Amino acid sequence: MIINYAKTLQRSKEESEKWQARITRINNKLCDEYYPERENHTIIVGSVGRGTAVSNTSDYDVIFKLPYSVFKKFDSYESNGQSQLLQEIRNIIMDLHPKTDIKGDGQVVSIEYKDGVIELVPGFEQTDGSYKYPDSKDGGSWKITKPIPEIEESNKQSKNSTQYFNYLCYLIRQWKNYMGFSFKGLLIDTLIAKYLDEETYANKTELKLLEDCFVFFSKENKEQAFWYALGSNQKIYNRDEGLFVTKAKKIVKKFEDCTEEEILKEVFGYKQSESKSANEEFIEDKFIVDIQYNLIIDCDVFQDGFRGMKLSKYINSKFRLGRGKTLNFSVVSTNIPTNLSIKYFWKVRNVGREAVGKERGQIFLGEFSLTEHTNFNGNHYVECYAVHEDIVIARSKIKVPIDVVKGI
Repeated sequence: MIINYAKTLQRSKEESEKWQARITRINNKLCDEYYPERENHTIIVGSVGRGTAVSNTSDYDVIFKLPYSVFKKFDSYESNGQSQLLQEIRNIIMDLHPKTDIKGDGQVVSIEYKDGVIELVPGFEQTDGSYKYPDSKDGGSWKITKPIPEIEESNKQSKNSTQYFNYLCYLIRQWKNYMGFSFKGLLIDTLIAKYLDEETYANKTELKLLEDCFVFFSKENKEQAFWYALGSNQKIYNRDEGLFVTKAKKIVKKFEDCTEEEILKEVFGYKQSESKSANEEFIEDKFIVDIQYNLIIDCDVFQDGFRGMKLSKYINSKFRLGRGKTLNFSVVSTNIPTNLSIKYFWKVRNVGREAVGKERGQIFLGEFSLTEHTNFNGNHYVECYAVHEDIVIARSKIKVPIDVVKGI
């Protein structure tokens, strides 16, 4: 059941062909500028290149290989030739996509579509197979990336594990997207490869294979500074205090009592529409979900105009809310960059006998905060989604336990 579910997460042929057609058009346009003939000078890298991306992937990382003469030209600039190179590439592609939002800064040229983005890196192949690329920050410099060994090692892992490597990578991406926390794709692939290298899994059930994978994650050192990437040994820096370790520990406990299907439902959102209310909506049906940042919501609980405890303290103390409370939900923590334009969507789901016929669950556009009231008994929940360019990049969920008779 688990592997069959994992197979449903992989990119479809139609999705692959759509993005390949876009990349080919960009390749041909750049070839017209930099080469005498149109040949393929692009390399798809990142999760897609490693074969570990899931369906509705929102970003495609692509290297366009440029002639060495172009490097000499921009390297000779007195000031930030790297930025000038990115702007030149941007202007060429702008001619191809005049109505598309195209940005050329930092290290990439970003070509944004309604259903995702191509992040194009102008690269110069080195004798060892690595690629030199521009970084326009801090006055400009040249950096090195080594995606080919990562792709080769991923292909090796896939072959040696009869694709269990890919299936587990799909599942872990679905886990982070459903639960809502950032977990770098390269780190996911690196840890899955390490897990399969260290484990004897030939005779394990699919459930045991998955359980041991989460156990493996839970034992990683969340305080270490970096991990070495599979194949390339490039450093993957720990930017969020190893949050995946804490999340994995919580999942490990679920395997003690849950069946295989219950694990799929609670951890990955499997068949979530089967238990929906009449008007309930799911964010996956409205937007692409690709969680890239962390988001935490909490709630100030008010009674008769006076503010009491945070809702999180009620939950940690196993208290339930009584009647007559005003609940002010808000985003209390996030690492979303401030320069991104964000729309906040909310979902309030009420459950229980008193909610029958009055069920909620629609997703609606809101603000940074939301006000609700304690009207019905039940284990309700509120969820917030941060949406940038029609992609959910962060999400957070909080339980709202209400008992209008015995609650406090």
